[in-house]
Amino acid sequence: MLFLQKIMGLKLKIANKLLSSQLASISREKKVFNLDTAQTAGILWEFDQKESFDLIEKELTTAGIKTVGLCYFPRRKAVIPDGINGFTKKQTTWSEIPKTDLAEEFIEQKFDILIDLTGQRNLPILYLTALSAASFKIGYAGGSQNNFDFNIEFQQKPETSQLAEQILYYLKRINKTTLE
Repeated sequence: MLFLQKIMGLKLKIANKLLSSQLASISREKKVFNLDTAQTAGILWEFDQKESFDLIEKELTTAGIKTVGLCYFPRRKAVIPDGINGFTKKQTTWSEIPKTDLAEEFIEQKFDILIDLTGQRNLPILYLTALSAASFKIGYAGGSQNNFDFNIEFQQKPETSQLAEQILYYLKRINKTTLE
């Protein structure tokens, strides 16, 4: 058990070092967007968060925002259902960095908004969030490194549905001169 913990700690250190070196070479234009001003959005989610993903995607689409979702399946032998844009743990490196064209394309897209529904509980999502070229990143960092422009705080780790509701709440209100 102790050996396994040491391996996991080493893996995390390697991944963080790789991420830090890549972050140093990236520059992005930061800008605050809301549901009225955004035209595009990327949504990161995990398979057990489908209901919250659907809620966010529906709200954004209704607001006229083109959305792209990317789902992470944190199991090696997961099968990605038809109609879901995603990748599995098997499609990551030993240090859990995504190694798919899908992930690389997602990082490079210059979304107006990046929404992370995962609470940063898995390294591949942390990596995608940190390196994303999105102008405005919103989510819940929890105890992990905060790569958000707008980090939603909770007393305790929120349920995904709570996080989704709070994200929508703020995206409807941020940078607005009048509230309906």
